[in-house]
Amino acid sequence: MSLRHLYAAAALGAGPLCVLLVIAVGFDPVAHEADQAWVHRQDGYAGSSTCRSCHPDQHASWHRTYHRTMTQLPSHQTVQGAFDGRTLRHGADATAVVTRRGDTYLMVIDDRHGAQEHEVALAVGSRRYQQYFERVEDGHGERLVRLPFLWHMEEQRWMHLNTVFLGPDDTDWDLHRATWNENCILCHNTGPRPGLTTDPISTPATQRRFHSATADLGIACEACHGPGAAHAERHRHVGARYGALLGDAPDPTIINPARLDQAARASVCGQCHGQRLPNPVSRAADWITKGPTFRPGDILEDHASPIHAADQRFAARFWGDGTPRLTAYEYQGMTRSPCYQRGTMTCGSCHDMHGGDPRGMIHSPMRGNQACTQCHEDIGRDVAAHTGHDPGGAGSSCMACHMPSVVYGVLEIHRSHQIEIPDPARDGEAGRPHACTLCHLDRSLTWSAEAMTRMWGTSPRAPHARRDGAPVRTPDGIASLLAGDPVQRSVYAEAFRQLDPDAVPESFLAAARYHLTVTLGDGYPAVRRFASRSLRELGGPTVNAHARRPDGPRVRSLLQRMATASGKSTPRSYLVGDLRAVNQLLELQSDSVIRIGE
Repeated sequence: MSLRHLYAAAALGAGPLCVLLVIAVGFDPVAHEADQAWVHRQDGYAGSSTCRSCHPDQHASWHRTYHRTMTQLPSHQTVQGAFDGRTLRHGADATAVVTRRGDTYLMVIDDRHGAQEHEVALAVGSRRYQQYFERVEDGHGERLVRLPFLWHMEEQRWMHLNTVFLGPDDTDWDLHRATWNENCILCHNTGPRPGLTTDPISTPATQRRFHSATADLGIACEACHGPGAAHAERHRHVGARYGALLGDAPDPTIINPARLDQAARASVCGQCHGQRLPNPVSRAADWITKGPTFRPGDILEDHASPIHAADQRFAARFWGDGTPRLTAYEYQGMTRSPCYQRGTMTCGSCHDMHGGDPRGMIHSPMRGNQACTQCHEDIGRDVAAHTGHDPGGAGSSCMACHMPSVVYGVLEIHRSHQIEIPDPARDGEAGRPHACTLCHLDRSLTWSAEAMTRMWGTSPRAPHARRDGAPVRTPDGIASLLAGDPVQRSVYAEAFRQLDPDAVPESFLAAARYHLTVTLGDGYPAVRRFASRSLRELGGPTVNAHARRPDGPRVRSLLQRMATASGKSTPRSYLVGDLRAVNQLLELQSDSVIRIGE
């Protein structure tokens, strides 16, 4: 045999050998995933990479979601913020330089403690904004502590945490330095094990230490389907997999949420989208060490107590009638709804965890009336007969009336998940936004009650008082924007951005710009942001009022020019130029100072 033939034979023989070597020592995504920081394989968890080989389509549809990227290790692929050497300020006493050194992301904070480097160890969030955590460790374990600035994706800018969470102006940089290990880990990850190593009672919060781990960083397959190690082992052989595909019997080693009953299906989402406490409270010690005991297929209330307004510690998170007004309380809202209590609705009635727009995991038709008419078919056949509005207009939107945008979270206003019928008296007394006047901002609660009687023949109770103390005949948009509590003011400041210029008189557009300009002086930076954004939409003055209140004389000058321009044609009820009446409404805010952390 010639040398050339020997080389050829060797090459042919090396082919299978190389394949075997790759199989033996090549890249193993399952092992790589399990070897990452803060990842465990306890309690029957296998990790999302294990699922991919048998469920490639489901893995791919999950992989494109924001659930997957909720918590990530820092890299050039995962970090969204501009760590470009710029200097950030909040108040006059400290600065932060955001920079990077190779693959290391840093905030160099210069405050009363001097200049110190803080290395980003973890990134949380990837849709609206991303927060950053540093690792603080000693011989007893570690803590992951939130750094004071986050990156806002929509606006492509840095924001101090004090200007994002709903609270009054405050220059304390440490106000929101939460610990990931006992807070964020519980909902933003799969199979969380906080792993507290110090005594939770005698150790101050800032001195607690942990050895934390998760089955997956972010929300992955096993968060909804349960621990999958036994399932993967059972279906390791091809014959077992094909047998399962051909059979109809449920697989006892894994949970398919679509096959659960209503309460169990809702619980799968409620474990994170329903703020809760351990049930019984004695389970708290287990939560802070081994993690929550709920697993998909269980009933949430058997393991945890969803927080409700009756618990006075959390009353500020609900409207006066008990309706949730913060995100992460969607479960509470839905389970209070007649569509759930007297129907078959669950989260999956509208949302699809493996399809639709990743921004909400929802298909386009479910953002419109089909979400409701899939069950209420009689209404769907003649929407205008039910609504009394143009069937193609906003007045015939089921959600605008029955799931209005009254929920604050992540510096946005979201839809309520409590499905209900608008009630002007109830809403005024509860100090909560009213669906009709969120569209008809120029009208009062009294007008709404009269209009409902006229259009539907009902006789709603006439509103006699507002919780905020404003006169009930004042246009609700103006009264709530100026006199309401901080959540109420945020909701209405955003509602003005949705104002249809063709649906209201020019005089009210002028009034909207006037009162939004007043709101640029609000004591809550989040409220100022909504007002500034709405002003831009309505063609008002461009003033960046989010992080810092604008100069008072400048605002007064703007208001004076606006009042003069509006002339005498503006109805007195709009309060344009009536500084006495405006100040009376603003004074009502002093009775509703609140601070709500998300």
